[in-house]
Amino acid sequence: MKLHLGTCQSVISTPYQAAPEPVKNDPPEALTYRFGENSAWVPTPRNHEEAIDLAKHAYPELRYVRRDRITFHTTGKTSIACITPAAWELVVRRLPHYHVVDIRIREPAEGEDDSGLPGYSYSAMDYVPQEKEEMYWGKIESGSGRSRLSRMISFVRGSDA
Repeated sequence: MKLHLGTCQSVISTPYQAAPEPVKNDPPEALTYRFGENSAWVPTPRNHEEAIDLAKHAYPELRYVRRDRITFHTTGKTSIACITPAAWELVVRRLPHYHVVDIRIREPAEGEDDSGLPGYSYSAMDYVPQEKEEMYWGKIESGSGRSRLSRMISFVRGSDA
């Protein structure tokens, strides 16, 4: 009996790599907005513009801040990252339910001038009658009779009306 020995070939082994986590396609039902020391639960906005609308509604002090100066931030693996308008949908659908999203006001860029904007006292907007608010946001939508934004406002307020 003859024994044939094969040639020994080195096998390159790779370190163990965990399987990638499946991509979550459903956005969380709500997020936690944090501005300063205050937090508010809001329904998950579909896009960056809707996120700004909800921030302005949840925090009256943001109502007269220019939209382009309101920014959203979340914690990454090692640091805090800004969620850009272009990345909003991609990032938010991967966040867990009630994840904290920090709201910050971007400082005006050099040469940007806000001095021409009227100065309003925030106390003047402490109370807006619900009828005026609904008229402003548009209550009529085919089907349910209430717009998504109107339902979100009710959610933020904690009322079903």
